Amino acid sequence: MEPRWDSKFELRPGKWVFVPNGDTIELGRKIKDDLRQRWKAPAYYYHLRDGGHVAALKAHLGQTCFIHVDIENFFQRINRSRVTRVLKGIYSYAEARDIANLSTVRLPEDAEMRYILPYGFVQSTLLASICLRKSALGNYLKRLAATDGIEVSVYVDDIIISLTDQALAEDIFADVKGIAEKSGLDLNQKKEQGPADRISAFNIELSQHSLNVLPDRWLAFLDAMRETENPHRQQAILGYVDSVNPAQATQLQVQAF
Repeated sequence: MEPRWDSKFELRPGKWVFVPNGDTIELGRKIKDDLRQRWKAPAYYYHLRDGGHVAALKAHLGQTCFIHVDIENFFQRINRSRVTRVLKGIYSYAEARDIANLSTVRLPEDAEMRYILPYGFVQSTLLASICLRKSALGNYLKRLAATDGIEVSVYVDDIIISLTDQALAEDIFADVKGIAEKSGLDLNQKKEQGPADRISAFNIELSQHSLNVLPDRWLAFLDAMRETENPHRQQAILGYVDSVNPAQATQLQVQAF
């Protein structure tokens, strides 16, 4: 089979990005469009709906206790057989196998010849999302999301859970870690946060009734505002910060000019 990418590079040790060629981009769009017709994403999968990560955080503003976890090497944990298995409920086995074969690549420098979803392919995020939803971890998150008083948001490999009961939050945190491991979707222990009255995600701090752009990111925005003469770029930065915290946007505008 001819290579389906123009280049590949290692973003960090063990995490590869594949730059698909034109034919692969077109094929990926077709697979993605067809999947979106056949599978409806949960409302709490914020990467597949309007509003993005800011909306994913705003969903938790009324709560007092927050949990943030991250699936480690998410795409690389989704192998060809898992993709085939989860797609069998949406397509015939032969169709599911073909999509899995076309959507996975061999993990470079891997002695076991594992085939994984690549970062960079058009359809990868949607396929990974379906695999997460149909896993034991995905089923657990669905039950939490349907429980009164508990909020859940998923943004690709970031999962945030919030509630007002500290003791229950401790139990949920333990459950999430255990079920993730059983699902073959181990969490990144270095990025675990909570249960706590504040967490950070996407360079934003979340607490009850409050979102704040973290200081380092705010200063980076300030530098960008001062360095560019493009008013559209400036307005885009201000608009984003305003969507998180209007007071910080006002302060940014004052200091930039």
